[in-house]
Amino acid sequence: MAVSWTMMFRKHHGIIIESEICKSIFKAIHQPSQQILCVKSLSLLSSSSINEAYLLRSILSTDDNSNIHPNILSLLSIKYLPTLTINNSIYFIFDYAYNRDLATHGLLYGGTEKQLTNEQIQTYLYQLLSAINFCHDRLVYHCAIELKHLLITRTGQLKLSNFEYAKHAVLPTMRINISDVSCFSQSPPELLLGDRTLNSSLDMWSAGCVFAQLCSSTQIQPLFHGNHQIELLFCIFSMMGTPTNDIWPLFHKLSYFNVDFPRWPRRNDHLYELTKLIGAQGLDFLKCLLTYDPKQRTTARIALQHQYFKH
Repeated sequence: MAVSWTMMFRKHHGIIIESEICKSIFKAIHQPSQQILCVKSLSLLSSSSINEAYLLRSILSTDDNSNIHPNILSLLSIKYLPTLTINNSIYFIFDYAYNRDLATHGLLYGGTEKQLTNEQIQTYLYQLLSAINFCHDRLVYHCAIELKHLLITRTGQLKLSNFEYAKHAVLPTMRINISDVSCFSQSPPELLLGDRTLNSSLDMWSAGCVFAQLCSSTQIQPLFHGNHQIELLFCIFSMMGTPTNDIWPLFHKLSYFNVDFPRWPRRNDHLYELTKLIGAQGLDFLKCLLTYDPKQRTTARIALQHQYFKH
């Protein structure tokens, strides 16, 4: 199949597929300019392709259809090949970030050591929050913030990618479901407890989970684990402590609240392990991102002003 794509792209657009990066995503070269590109194949009429095209070309772009934020992967073009209508595919042409993401960061330096320095974590996290803030200002909620969607260029610039799951909150009554979140392990507790409100707090909890992963030595294991909602919820409670009405006033009013939930005290051992790398300011910042009450959870704009980034 890749051979026919190569032939069609060469004929219609001067783009040659060079190799497959992962399923439905390919490295390509634009022959006239020799620019390296990333080609992403999506089903023509799928909701994800329509959603991503709409957000990247209409909401997050300038009038000339180029992303104006440096930490969002630029969508250069959208191509449809009428000779391949049997496949019902549309092709998104992105900038190429050299197939590096924060899930495989150690490969960036050609070594086996994957532990980031505190300075690197600060740099990447600040860039991520800058991209999130840009999206949230436009009422776009990414809903897929995880390491594999955070691409790193050869110059160390972070690029937020994959807007297939993103939501544009055009109405304040818009809702979200568990199935709408890309990475289940990074679902915030309010969503697990039945709160379907779509707002910025969902992305901020995910950013906190990413922050914790960047602080680990492998960056592979998520901070919280669970195969289903109650298991993941109890994992959060066992580490962060079971919420009380004092710290989360609406906790007992959520749909899936149960008065018989186990009452775990707050465990600080795992989180405090991170202070060896990020220090007291970093730990305080992590707690701001992982605040139980979504109304009290920090926003991206406020997070960018945290003292953690000033040291």
